[in-house]
Amino acid sequence: MSKISLAAVSVLVLIAIAFAWSEAPRAQGSTQFEYVRAYPYKARQEIANRDGSRGVVERTAYRACRAAGSEWSCRDYPTPGAADAPLRTMLATMGNEGWELVSAVDEGEQYDGLTYLFKRPVR
Repeated sequence: MSKISLAAVSVLVLIAIAFAWSEAPRAQGSTQFEYVRAYPYKARQEIANRDGSRGVVERTAYRACRAAGSEWSCRDYPTPGAADAPLRTMLATMGNEGWELVSAVDEGEQYDGLTYLFKRPVR
């Protein structure tokens, strides 16, 4: 292969790389995402005892919040039935609404469970 052919191929490769790099940021920059943070909290639930008296049980529930305009928009997932029902309900609802689970974070003693982060393209 002659030096001129090798130089021409090198220039074409460099041009192809430059175009590939310039296309990627433009394609990624056009999609905007919105984010939701879902975290556990203790919810008090009033129950009726067998003897007719009333009692209060503390269970884990979930709250999912996203920034909406100038305020936070939150939705609670209460604690009916099984102990893991709020988590299952929250995950299923978020998935059905197009939210993608990005991360699950253990925030230590601040919350009694994992904090879940979701994203989806802005509609």
